[in-house]
Amino acid sequence: MKTYKTRKNLPVIIFGFSMIAFVLSQLVINAVLNPLGTELQSLNKEKNFLVEENRLMEEQVAKTSSITVIKKLADKQLDIRSQSDKSIIYLEQSALLAEK
Repeated sequence: MKTYKTRKNLPVIIFGFSMIAFVLSQLVINAVLNPLGTELQSLNKEKNFLVEENRLMEEQVAKTSSITVIKKLADKQLDIRSQSDKSIIYLEQSALLAEK
């Protein structure tokens, strides 16, 4: 009679052991993955900060390498000015020939 009850309860016992094994495996997996998730989150924050800093630097480089900024710096700080007073005059005379 005792073996009959054990055989009858065998599926329940197997189900119980499989549930315990499943819960334990989930606890182990969570214990391993939790620190990795935290590290991934901090690395993501650092990446976002660096991407924003890179964007700001690219914007600053674009502003400072602009030709108008360079001209203003040359005019104000280095006292270098272009001679815009020059004018080019083109004369056309068909009777005039160059000597060889």
